[in-house]
Amino acid sequence: MKEAIPQSNPRFAITMGDPAGIGPEITLRALTSPALPQGCDIVVIGDSNVLRHWLNIVPSWTDVRVMKNIDDFQNGGINVLDVNQIPLKDFQVGKPQAVCGRASFAYVTTAIDLCMNKKIQGMITNPISKEALHMAGIDFPGHTEILAARTGAKDFSMMFAVEKVYVVHVTTHVSLRDALDLVTRERVLAHIRLLNRTLRRLGINSPRIAVGGLNPHAGENGLFGTEEIRQIAPAVSDAVHEGISASGPFAPDTVFMRAFRGDFDGVVSMLHDHGFVALKSRDFENGVNITVGLPIIRTSVGHGTAFDIAGKGIASEKSLIAAINVAMMLWKNNSVG
Repeated sequence: MKEAIPQSNPRFAITMGDPAGIGPEITLRALTSPALPQGCDIVVIGDSNVLRHWLNIVPSWTDVRVMKNIDDFQNGGINVLDVNQIPLKDFQVGKPQAVCGRASFAYVTTAIDLCMNKKIQGMITNPISKEALHMAGIDFPGHTEILAARTGAKDFSMMFAVEKVYVVHVTTHVSLRDALDLVTRERVLAHIRLLNRTLRRLGINSPRIAVGGLNPHAGENGLFGTEEIRQIAPAVSDAVHEGISASGPFAPDTVFMRAFRGDFDGVVSMLHDHGFVALKSRDFENGVNITVGLPIIRTSVGHGTAFDIAGKGIASEKSLIAAINVAMMLWKNNSVG
């Protein structure tokens, strides 16, 4: 038997995601890809029997190795910290199920606790199903809220990165009606600060931050709504007075084009779909989700469970590999968001 090796590289955990989605498949593809970043040790947190099942879909020279504890890492093979949540007979690939919601929640909370206890240096998450969480009686709309509650973070946000453009969202997993009431001066300013701090920790010394509007044409001077006048513009002014290079509000249908053109390093988006439609349309496969404002490093793939293609052997691992690269960048810059 091989002996566990002393830890010299940073160690990251990949959570398997919803077992019925594409998470297990892209995990295997990423960890056996020549594009996998070097210089870090990766542990999968999930169910070893599920990953072994997926080896039938993703043939590989390697095997799944069950770790006795987080320090029992060995080079070669895929190291899995087995959370023992799901017998194979108890779930069906390609559909949301309560058993998978409970399992994916257990994977995430295990990784968070390992990060908080300094056993690992960060976590990279595969997609989970909000519907499966709900079916399991778990009252969280997604990863971001689980992470914030488990780590005790109060000032946090979801950031998405594509082609060196970084976007934070003032509102995320709420209905559009509820989101409108959440666009306040205080929340907008808090997200400008979060984005500015994170970009500096990513090595951008003087981040140029654009703030998107809420209404069409950013309200057109009050013709299409007054949130820009009453809430967003004052937040931008507050940020400028703090020394942050922020500007706006800009029309939400053009601000992302300007960012990709090179005018800005990051954008504060008022609504979930303003930001995500723009970014995922630009590059769906390579987008990375980063939770900022946490005391730990957490990155994620930029897509969902893709139940419709789960089990077909066609899922892409590119976003997962990109998320590992960003976690490495954050670690090297001694940044946790």
